[in-house]
Amino acid sequence: MAKIEDQRIVIDCTCEVQLQQTIIDAVYLALKLEKEICFFGNYLNTSEKEHLQQRTAFYANFVKKDIPSLPVSVLLLEGKLNKLVKELGEKYNTILYCYSGAMDNRLLEAFYRSGFPFYFSKKQVSNSNQFSKILIPVDFRNSSKDSALWGSYLGRFCNAEIKLLVANEKNTEDQDLVASNTESISRLFNQFSFPWSSVLGNSSSWGIHKEAVKNEEPFDLIIFAGSLNVTLVDKITGTFEKRLVNLSEKSVLLINPQRELYLICS
Repeated sequence: MAKIEDQRIVIDCTCEVQLQQTIIDAVYLALKLEKEICFFGNYLNTSEKEHLQQRTAFYANFVKKDIPSLPVSVLLLEGKLNKLVKELGEKYNTILYCYSGAMDNRLLEAFYRSGFPFYFSKKQVSNSNQFSKILIPVDFRNSSKDSALWGSYLGRFCNAEIKLLVANEKNTEDQDLVASNTESISRLFNQFSFPWSSVLGNSSSWGIHKEAVKNEEPFDLIIFAGSLNVTLVDKITGTFEKRLVNLSEKSVLLINPQRELYLICS
C-alpha cells in the first residue's frame, strides 16, 4: 500500500448531477483524513475524453486555488469503469470513490470489483460538518465490522457521533452472530474517544438496512455493506443496496463485502 500522502479520494466526474456537493464532501474528507483529491473520469471515445478534460481541469484548478495545501490530481482512463476499478485501487491507491448521481448498473458492476467503498452524496443542509451524525446498521454478516471500521475512521477524524442500529433476530444462531458482531464493534469503538451508542432495531438482518433508511432523518450519513451474493432475482429486481442508495435522502457510504478492503494509512 502507498504512503499516507499517496492515498487518493477519487471523485467521479462523469455525472454532473450534484457534482459540486460531492466535491465539497470529498474535499472535507480529504482534509480530515489527510488524503489526495483526484478528479477522475473514464471515457469510451474522443468526444467523451475532451468533455472530461475540460470538466476535471476546471474543478481541479478551482480546488487548488481555494485550498493550496490540499494535494489535487486529475486522472482520465479509457475503458468501462468495471474494467478499471482494480487499477484504480492497486495502481492509483484509491481508498474511497465518490459519486454524485443515482446508483446504476454501471456503478454496481464496478462496486462489486472494488476494494474500496463507494460514497454517494446527497444534498446537504449545511456544510459545516457533513458527517457529524452517522448511522450504521449491524446485521449477522461479518461485513458489518467493515462498515464499523469506516465508521471509526470518521468518528476519529471527523468528530462524528455514531449510532449502531442492531438487527433484532428471532433465530438463536442469527442472534449469536449479531451479538458477536456488536461485541467486536464495541471493542473497536471503545479504543477511541468519539461518542457512540447502539439501539436494538425492529427488523431482522434482512430488513435492518431498510429500517435504517426509514429512520435516517437525524443523521448525515448511513454506512452499510452491500450484497455478498447476487442472485438471479437480484439481477431482475435490483439488489437491495441499489434500491436503498437511491431511496435514501441522506448520503450513503457503501462497503463491498465481496472483496478485501484496502486500509487507510493514518
